[in-house]
Amino acid sequence: MKFSIFLKGLLLVLLSLAITSAPAYTADSIIAPKAKDSLLLDIQKLPSGRLVTVGERGHILISDDQGQTWQQKQTPTRNDLTAVDFYDDKWGVAVGYQQVVLITKDGGDTWTQTYIAEDSIEFPALFDVEFIELNKIIAVGAFGLYLESSDGGESWKERQVDSLADFYGGFSHFYSLVHQEGSKNVYLAGEKYVAGETADGEEVSSGLLAVSRNNGLTWNKINSPYDGSFFGVTVAPSKAVYAYGLKGNLFRSNNYGNSWQQINVATNSGLHAIEFINNEWFSVGTSGTLLGSSLPLQQRGDLKGRAAIVTTDENTLVIVGEGGVEIVKLSEAEKATN
Repeated sequence: MKFSIFLKGLLLVLLSLAITSAPAYTADSIIAPKAKDSLLLDIQKLPSGRLVTVGERGHILISDDQGQTWQQKQTPTRNDLTAVDFYDDKWGVAVGYQQVVLITKDGGDTWTQTYIAEDSIEFPALFDVEFIELNKIIAVGAFGLYLESSDGGESWKERQVDSLADFYGGFSHFYSLVHQEGSKNVYLAGEKYVAGETADGEEVSSGLLAVSRNNGLTWNKINSPYDGSFFGVTVAPSKAVYAYGLKGNLFRSNNYGNSWQQINVATNSGLHAIEFINNEWFSVGTSGTLLGSSLPLQQRGDLKGRAAIVTTDENTLVIVGEGGVEIVKLSEAEKATN
């Protein structure tokens, strides 16, 4: 349900290319008149219908009218925020560069910083965060970074998950994770990794997909349907698992990740997020990509990347990305392609 886009510039800079130059900011965010038009990397819809989006320079904005108007909220950081998640209408968490973690207990109106590792060069950023239970939260990021909280985000501990290491014992970037509601299943997706060597000593790569069947206590890699990077993993209301990444690669599993079927799409753009309306899926990505199971490919005229997506009703998508917030009416989008 969230991205984790990481291209800053053309949309996200895969942090493997840019993280080392990302400065640490300890000052409060600046309230900017055009914040809703700035780079925004994730968005979440709360049970109440409130929308919360996060992005560059510590920007957090809320909307209580389905995205028509937005109010920026003060935060205690100017680090770029990459992901946000809420447990309910009140309790939420946002993460980003320098491993910054922000907590809210009032639906996003106020935020408190509970963790930062501004001097960390080895693990410079968090890419995604997920409530498993009210007290248990997992955050993941660059080079196998894995943080856990057992007190609702008030404190955090770093953990090395050896079962997710590559053939040489190193780690690729962990980009996305999602907890399957009503179960103990948690899925993780990330950058491709070295899975082994051939008899001739050539490296064999695999896309990183993994699952925990016990709320994150233990993890196991699962068979990847291709050898490239995955930017995200999402569980549909039908309980089907969707994984997506580079060059329009989109896959669905109807058996909890044990096997995968490719969904052919008319784009080579990277796919960064997916959302559902009834039995329909909609996805966004680089080059301003928007498409769906029954919606032909559309792209922004300026090709600014789209990072994350939510639905507010059966006809409306709220999308965030390099161009800020945009509202897309499906009825109008479908007409534009006919």
